[in-house]
Amino acid sequence: AMTISTCFVLLVLLAGEAADSAPQPAPQPPAASARRVSPVLLRALAAADPPVDALRAAASAVALTEPDRARSLVIRARLAGWLPEVRGRVDRRFARAESVDLGSSAAALAPVGIDSDNDVRYELRATWDLSRLVFNPDEMGAQFQALRTADARRELESLVIRLYFDRRRLKAELSAADVPSTGMPLSGVRMQLRIAEIEAELDALTGGAFTRLSRRRETGVELTDP
Repeated sequence: AMTISTCFVLLVLLAGEAADSAPQPAPQPPAASARRVSPVLLRALAAADPPVDALRAAASAVALTEPDRARSLVIRARLAGWLPEVRGRVDRRFARAESVDLGSSAAALAPVGIDSDNDVRYELRATWDLSRLVFNPDEMGAQFQALRTADARRELESLVIRLYFDRRRLKAELSAADVPSTGMPLSGVRMQLRIAEIEAELDALTGGAFTRLSRRRETGVELTDP
């Protein structure tokens, strides 16, 4: 019995020594703290960009989807019923009349008389349709076209807004990224290319207004883009 207990104690001791001699996992480095962007940097990025409202208006003007244009279409269709239908006409008549004078001695040499008529008649007619004064059927088409224009403008402005703030977000991430001394990492290069792509898309949508307004913002000129 003493031999079995002694062997058991020895096995326990050997297992403990093996556990102590096992290689311990290398300590993990502390997780890097999340990068933070300074509010001052965000304000500087916002100050360098042109206003998004100006870009929205420029994009709508390029696509001919301004609210004033659609509103004018509806108003003109409503007022068109008050205009009359105008018709003009010119009538010219040529006529010839012959006569014989037998009762006068003075007309013995030329008893036959010839008269000619050259009449010109001008006619101008204006007609109003009283039913169109109350309701012009063209208003339905104008309203439908105005709704389509509003939908197109909403989609276009949503695209401009999304590209605008995607660009600002990428610029903020690029400014907060750590750039090693050996050069910009591949992720930073991709961000730069994506920013350039977004700027080209904004220029195409706004007719070059993004670049013009950005340059005016850099030089301090008042932002009054047509």
